[in-house]
Amino acid sequence: MYIREQNEETKEMGYALFAQRKLVLEGQLNCLQLQQTQRSNEQYALATETLGLQQQMSSIQAAQSTELASEYEKLAQASSESARDAINANIKAMEEDFQAELDAINRKIYQTSVKENTIEMAVKRLDTEVTAVEKQLEAVEEAEGDGIDKATPKFNGIS
Repeated sequence: MYIREQNEETKEMGYALFAQRKLVLEGQLNCLQLQQTQRSNEQYALATETLGLQQQMSSIQAAQSTELASEYEKLAQASSESARDAINANIKAMEEDFQAELDAINRKIYQTSVKENTIEMAVKRLDTEVTAVEKQLEAVEEAEGDGIDKATPKFNGIS
C-alpha cells in the first residue's frame, strides 16, 4: 500500500513538473515571439527610412540637374570673362553643396544599412531560439501525453 501511494505521489509530482515546464516554455515562446514582432517593426521602420532617404537623394539630384542646367545656360550666354568666371565659381559652389548633401544622405543610408544588418542577425537568432523552444514544448506535450512512466526519461533529456 505504501509503495502504491508513493508511486501516485511521484506521478503527481511528475505531472506538476510537466505543467510547470510547459508554462515556462510557453512564456519563453511568447516572449521570443514578441521580440520577433518588435524586430519586424524595426525592420519596417528602417526600410521606410531608407526609402525616404533614397527619395530625398533623387530629389536633390533632380534639383541639381535643373539648377546646373540653368547655370550652364547662363554661362553660354555670358559675354564677358568676368561674368563667366563668376558663373563658373557659382557652378563649382553649387556642385560642392549638392555633393555635401548627397554624402550626408549616403552616410545616413549606410548607418541605416548597418542597423538593418544588426536587426537581421537578431531576427535569425530569434528564429533559432523560437524553433528550439517550440521543439522543447512539443517534446513536453508528447511526453505528457505518453504518461509519466514512459515520459520521465524523455522529459529528463529536455534542457
